Amino acid sequence: GSVRDMLLKQPTTDIDIVVEGDAIKVAKQVKTRWNGTLQIHQQFGTATVTTTDPTYPNIDFVTARRETYKLPGTLPNVDLGTLDEDLMRRDFSINALAMCLDSTRFGKVIDKTGGIEDLERGTIRVLHEKSFIDDPTRIFRACRYVGRYDFTIYEEDISLMEDALPLIAQLSGERVRNEIVKVFLEDEEQRIMHELEKFGIFKSILREWKISPNFPSDLESKQNAIAWSLEHFEDEGLNLNNINWITLFGLCRFQGMQPFQIEAMSFRLVLEHQLHRIGRIKNKMTNGRDDDETIRKGFETSDIVLSENTSFDFVNGKWCIIDYENAKTYVYCEGSIFSIKTPLTTYRQLSILLQDRTRIVNNSEIYRILSPFPLETLVLALSDTTFSSVHRQYIKHFLLSLRNVQPIVTGDDLIEWGEKPGKNFESMLLSLFSAQLDGDISSKPDAFDYFHRKNLNQKNN
Repeated sequence: GSVRDMLLKQPTTDIDIVVEGDAIKVAKQVKTRWNGTLQIHQQFGTATVTTTDPTYPNIDFVTARRETYKLPGTLPNVDLGTLDEDLMRRDFSINALAMCLDSTRFGKVIDKTGGIEDLERGTIRVLHEKSFIDDPTRIFRACRYVGRYDFTIYEEDISLMEDALPLIAQLSGERVRNEIVKVFLEDEEQRIMHELEKFGIFKSILREWKISPNFPSDLESKQNAIAWSLEHFEDEGLNLNNINWITLFGLCRFQGMQPFQIEAMSFRLVLEHQLHRIGRIKNKMTNGRDDDETIRKGFETSDIVLSENTSFDFVNGKWCIIDYENAKTYVYCEGSIFSIKTPLTTYRQLSILLQDRTRIVNNSEIYRILSPFPLETLVLALSDTTFSSVHRQYIKHFLLSLRNVQPIVTGDDLIEWGEKPGKNFESMLLSLFSAQLDGDISSKPDAFDYFHRKNLNQKNN
């Protein structure tokens, strides 16, 4: 990558040094000379040197190797090899370039695959016809290079990409997720996402997944939201990737992915989610293994009838069951049925909740409505102009002020005032905090008076 970017006169921080021999030994010497730190991965014959000088890059040292793939989409078997063999295991010709660092040939570029010519033509080309089948994540990488460098994919390689598309469904959720996360970091994210959709990548992950036609404006909202959050929040635990995923799934509830589809993607791609058990299959398999029809019949014993338009996919060690007709997603494992809860569906929920609330009368109501929502959802909504200016003002007031308010009264105070823990205890605390938010009380003596008036009114009623 560093040789490619130097030839393109692009900045690079990705420096890999390939050593024919012992890369770890070389890395140890560089670490000593640079007074840096060394991280060794003995099983891969690799090491990373990090320096204390911020003007120096981190450098990865790799022992020259060759790779063989036993099965499509699996990680390769690796053996020691020569530089030529190491270059031939690369994904594209433009990445199969090396530059000599020894004094006798310093700066000489080694190009065994026509990579320099492809750089000049702006072409992304694989090294052999099974490249995408060996590693389907190379499809994502090709699309990233289209957007990043304004290159085109070699015409004969397009059919090779299409042939490998079904294999994406066999990749682990983590590998697919990580490839999409890399797109979030690109300056040309919009174009790259368009390329991925054009080649059918998203449909190969979930058959009805398509990018919202509003994605360009959604992307602008996301960028504004991230910029605003970085300006106003410090160490808030804000998950920027959740903002990215919510945006990719679509901000408009009429054109983006539906909640049940987002739940399925959260499970498939190992995004933030929790499983909640909602039932058990009562009958057991007689042949010792699950299949679509047996699972369908088992669901009926838990009073869950799946429509004919239902998909059954075994991913992440469990069955992910998507009922498209009934707009439901379930996870099934060893007789238990689970629903999926993920914060990535809350954006749609917030939009629906606020649409009929044109006026919120006090701070306590704003707090009650908005406090259950994740910070990422609210920050994104603040920059989304499809929300009314009034609603965005409420959200801003909550984010910058109300969410930081600490209750004056604690449970210990209530006990000291004679309130016994019970069903009235929590509601009294909530009532006191609401009064504080609305300015009816501003000190502990005010709260004490409010507490006794409240109790007196309850007894009189």
